[in-house]
Amino acid sequence: MKAHLKVGTTAVAALTVVAMTATAALATTTVRRDTSGGAAYSGNYQILNVGPMTVTASGFSASCTGADLRGTLTSAGAGTLATANVTGCTSPFGAATVTFQGLPATGTLTYAPVAGGRDASLTFTKAANPNFKVKAVMGLLTCYYGFGTTVTSLTFNVFNGTNANRPIPASTQLQGAMQNASLDKLSGSSLLCPSGAVANANGEARGEVTAGSGVFNQKLYVGP
Repeated sequence: MKAHLKVGTTAVAALTVVAMTATAALATTTVRRDTSGGAAYSGNYQILNVGPMTVTASGFSASCTGADLRGTLTSAGAGTLATANVTGCTSPFGAATVTFQGLPATGTLTYAPVAGGRDASLTFTKAANPNFKVKAVMGLLTCYYGFGTTVTSLTFNVFNGTNANRPIPASTQLQGAMQNASLDKLSGSSLLCPSGAVANANGEARGEVTAGSGVFNQKLYVGP
């Protein structure tokens, strides 16, 4: 079976994409300002990681200290990932760089609550993003990861700031959690490029109070 790596999702940050149940799929999705009763929000967003993003495999561990993901989002949940800046990455081979390719990527934010868990899910698929890949450079080693025959989608759990089960309890912002995410290894050394690894990270998402300002100070909420 084809091995896969998760370093690609390290940056996504971010970002982030859990299978929907039939019931959840029927629910409507509305992104709002501030609370469940707030005005509908469409516009730019920013996702910043809180804590390191880690990638682990048998005998391998790497991490990145910073991730800044930006794009656009409609109130109905259609979104794009336009830019991804990942910094402070280290690996067993020394300092590393992680670069997202094939952007913008398109994804869907869906209100899909789970009892005792998430409020929504964010999903990116191979069908919508056939050219998406992540380039990881570790010392003299260059590896590419993306959607392949084994991994054809990425789904991240999304939590409102009022959800008691949110991954960052000290924050009341909209939050995303990447939990054991992976991508297929597309190319690179069969012996040195890590595969079969999983990535984990948590982040906060904000919108703009003033559209186009580049100041991300708007609290967001996802509901029906």
